[in-house]
Amino acid sequence: MIEIQNLTKRFDSHVAVNDVSLRVGQGETLVLLGTSGCGKTTTLKMINRLIEPTSGSINVDNIDVRQQAGPELRRRIGYVIQDGGLFPHYTVADAIATVPKLLGWEPAAIRERTLELISKLQLPERLGEGRLSDG
Repeated sequence: MIEIQNLTKRFDSHVAVNDVSLRVGQGETLVLLGTSGCGKTTTLKMINRLIEPTSGSINVDNIDVRQQAGPELRRRIGYVIQDGGLFPHYTVADAIATVPKLLGWEPAAIRERTLELISKLQLPERLGEGRLSDG
């Protein structure tokens, strides 16, 4: 599903990510764990094209991410950032449902996928209860 080879990102003389290679298969969950400043967020931002790498390659579904439009790529990739400030007024279920809603999914499909992801991430089932906001 995602394959990274020799990924490096430099900001001037500072090396933020140095020669990272990994593979995440379909249905697998990957956790990037490390100390503050070690390159976790930079790596994620390169995968979804918010930041362009200095060198190396990133393939999603066997397609180089540089050959894909950033917004379309990001609609197909989900990740959880360490600070939950993006939608502080949303429930967990609302936040998970954001992209499916933008893509025009039916409400039943949104609810099913939301509950599936809550379960997959081993979050408390109660996080899927209640409202899914309209926006």
